[in-house]
Amino acid sequence: MSERAGLATGASLEQTLSGLIGKRVSIRLKDPDGFRDIVGILDSSSSLVNRRGEKIEFRIEEIAFWREVIAMPEKAGTGAPLSHRITELEALSNKTWPAPTTQSRGGWLYRRANGVSLRANSVLLQGSAPFGQPLENIDDEINYCVSFYKSAGLRPTIVVPLPIFQELDKKLEELGWIPKVKAHFLVKDLSEESTNVLPGYKFLVDATPSPDWLAVQSDEAIADIMSAYPATYLAITDEDKVIATVRLAIDGNWAIVTRLFVNEEFRGKGLSKALMEKVSSVASNQGATKISLQVESTNKVALSLYQSLGYKIHHSFIYRAHR
Repeated sequence: MSERAGLATGASLEQTLSGLIGKRVSIRLKDPDGFRDIVGILDSSSSLVNRRGEKIEFRIEEIAFWREVIAMPEKAGTGAPLSHRITELEALSNKTWPAPTTQSRGGWLYRRANGVSLRANSVLLQGSAPFGQPLENIDDEINYCVSFYKSAGLRPTIVVPLPIFQELDKKLEELGWIPKVKAHFLVKDLSEESTNVLPGYKFLVDATPSPDWLAVQSDEAIADIMSAYPATYLAITDEDKVIATVRLAIDGNWAIVTRLFVNEEFRGKGLSKALMEKVSSVASNQGATKISLQVESTNKVALSLYQSLGYKIHHSFIYRAHR
């Protein structure tokens, strides 16, 4: 770990801090009774977000000393404050699974895809705790959310990452919003991995989903969403019939896995494990160093598989749906 630091002198301090927005800093503030230190990700030249997701504001003239903390390359699920890591992963999921229609209102991103795909038809919280920094006060924004989705014939739904938005989750629960889906975001670091040899089966890797690939899960309805972001489509075939599929998308050093599925007739043969090992190898070859995926908390079989492959739960989230 190394540091850049400076005394709070000179008229260029505000400009210096502006250049550090998004970086982790430690700032010593002058108080009437002495000094106090604040640490977090700089949000502006006069505010930062600490590890609990709380926004702390300050005045330039209060600063006695500042320093930027430059960390070594981070491993999956480590490094930045949890709130920022959660925001990064949720943004990754959104970017690689883009809804065709979006609207930003402050820190709330409204996504709509004619009801196809729960993630693409829900609100993503992009701001800081406790409510994601909506455009209006929280009660009015929730009312707007209800109107926005109901006017499109859709059920109002908000993705609530935990623990940073526990206060919002509690408020929605009190208003009668129900937990439609509870899930975990899992992560792991990529390394050189061998792929299981599967006698009689063959791997296919393509840049587009074939009709046979889509047919395995009846994914034709979400083909446009998947194809809106560059991805790799892997499959296992048995006598030229696609029997297992998975989608891989890359953004920077992150890879994200979606749509893992094995035909019911071929389950229990190790195909899921083999496909996950293959997708890790492909992701590594494409430059990713970390990989992630999402799984429903009730899917114990899948959780057991992923954990056996080295994945760890990073955070959980709930799709809260209007009653």
